[in-house]
Amino acid sequence: MSFLFPSVLWGLFAALIPVIIHLISQNTTNTVQFSSIQHIKALENESIKKLKITQWLLIFIRTLIIICLILMCSGPIVLNESRWIPSSKESTALVVIDNSASLGVEKNGASYLQKNMSLLPKIFSAFEGATNVKVYQTNPPKMIYDDFVEEGVIINSDNFKIQQSMGRDNLWFFVDSILQTIDQNTPNKELYILSDFPSNPPSGFINDHSSWQFYFNENDKSIDNLSINTVSTINQMKLPNHLLKLNTKIENTGDIERTSVPIELYLNEERIGQIISGFMPNRSKDFLFQAYPGRSGTIKGKIEISEDDFAYDNVKTFEMYIPERISCKVITTDIKKSLLLKTVLESIGGNDKLLETQLRQMTSIDNIFLDQTDILFLIDPANISPKAIQSLKNFLQKGGSIFWMSGQNYSNVGSDVIANLNLPVYQDLVSTGLDSYFSTNIVSRDNPILEELNLRDPKLSLPKVYKYNRVKEKKSHSQILALNNSDPLLIEIESNSSQILFLASPLDLEWNDLGLKGFIVPLLHRSIILSAVDEYNTGSIEVGSTKKIIVPSELINEKWKVITPSNSEVLIIPNYEKERLDIKSTDELGSYDVYINNDFFTAFSTSLSEFESPKNRTDLNVMVDQFKSSGATIMAEDSDILDTIKSQRHGRSLWRFFLIIAFSLFLIESLLSRPIIRKIRN
Repeated sequence: MSFLFPSVLWGLFAALIPVIIHLISQNTTNTVQFSSIQHIKALENESIKKLKITQWLLIFIRTLIIICLILMCSGPIVLNESRWIPSSKESTALVVIDNSASLGVEKNGASYLQKNMSLLPKIFSAFEGATNVKVYQTNPPKMIYDDFVEEGVIINSDNFKIQQSMGRDNLWFFVDSILQTIDQNTPNKELYILSDFPSNPPSGFINDHSSWQFYFNENDKSIDNLSINTVSTINQMKLPNHLLKLNTKIENTGDIERTSVPIELYLNEERIGQIISGFMPNRSKDFLFQAYPGRSGTIKGKIEISEDDFAYDNVKTFEMYIPERISCKVITTDIKKSLLLKTVLESIGGNDKLLETQLRQMTSIDNIFLDQTDILFLIDPANISPKAIQSLKNFLQKGGSIFWMSGQNYSNVGSDVIANLNLPVYQDLVSTGLDSYFSTNIVSRDNPILEELNLRDPKLSLPKVYKYNRVKEKKSHSQILALNNSDPLLIEIESNSSQILFLASPLDLEWNDLGLKGFIVPLLHRSIILSAVDEYNTGSIEVGSTKKIIVPSELINEKWKVITPSNSEVLIIPNYEKERLDIKSTDELGSYDVYINNDFFTAFSTSLSEFESPKNRTDLNVMVDQFKSSGATIMAEDSDILDTIKSQRHGRSLWRFFLIIAFSLFLIESLLSRPIIRKIRN
């Protein structure tokens, strides 16, 4: 035990006052005249002895009372392993305020962020001497306050204006980065972290900052929260008159059972369906909604559930694109060999004119313009120049798709084309003649092209192949159709946000009878629809990330703007080099609309990071135990924060303990020294 004010201990000599008073009173005698001493002698053996014992007991109690009061005033403490140097008047205090999305949990009408902000005046009042105070917020990372303050100076935390963010914090990485910027020679260094602590610090963090004293606040776990985790479309075929299937996963991350929870689906602000369900604690459920979009273009939707402690995961918005018209370009070396493909495409387009088809004959592909093209059909191309290769790569990067029908010219395709477009490597040409053939098998029935395609008799529907190019696949390739000798016939090649469909045998009756099979129409139809779906522009991103929107080159110089979920208007300067929009103003949660010259262009949504779920909470006591080498303290909700900080610096204060003892002894002394009326009368 030690004392903050040891000079007060000189007052312990005052504990001798009761003894001195008693001794002085013993030497003072008064003569009292009695008619008889008979009754006094009767009391000599019992009452007088008890009286003397009581007197000395009262002297002892009064002495202890004085001793306890003196010790209380001397600032008794139990020393700990704190590195605080009381003689030093200069210290550094960092305050990190977590304002990420998970701090939006509300209890008793106030969010965790608001509750943590209310702790700042109590923390600031604990600073002693000259203190360099630095206050930070985590999202976006920013210094809010930096100044030297003297003891007694009031810091107005209302001026900080820290707002609730929807973004992700990466708490420990941020703390580590700011600690590395602080002068390590400062004798007293304290760090106050006001967060909900979704995870423990990484390995090595504690040892790297062992000279710091850490203080953590305490937040309760959310006990009432339902979370919409995902919303996804099951069918990738999206047309206005096709049934749309949406799957959503909802999780009860709280500790109480929720019953009769309404789950609602909205498409273009119109409620399409509703499901009522119950949720057990820490369980999740999947729900399937089915609806007809009813129109083409960008469809905006959302899934919504009832309110709870955490409002930010109760609504999840999404967008999808349903093509209104698809532009196809067919390039062939011999236009006569493409008539069959042209007939199939015209039958797919039908009266609705879904397809706009442009047919071109090019013996050598050099200059190729694909700005207004959704799908490019290459029928056995012969020569492709480096300039054309770059054009094809740009086309794929912008979301276009290629259907490559290889023929007799594929053996002459250069290695630069194979490498840049990730095409399969040519091996040899296999021909069976007209007397025999290879049958075809479906390899990937789960592929979206074939997933919902019903074939009554696959043996009759699938083609017979007489001649084909045997190729060597790569790891990124996926077989859709294969021959009965396991050689691939139709290969899917993922390329950035688009794809290449590679057919090892073209639409030619000398090579196969695919053109005579009814299978060719749904095969190309589904391939075209899937390739034309613009999921790149409408795909959701995490809050705070940069959204990239691909735009046609002829529109890049137009006026672009974004309407945020709060209806704020943000002008966008395009990325002219890459012909796209790089939208960085995505700090809000919800749906964003992109406009060109005040006309709607597309839309996308932002979603919460999976790391900002309220269910991600570490055990504070376990975390504090890891800080034994440096020292960490929990500022509990029901504790005196000022006393907690001072106790951690100087040791645990004992003045209350001595005050309680002194008060208890005073009550005992009052009880023993009270006059007894009955005995006085006797």
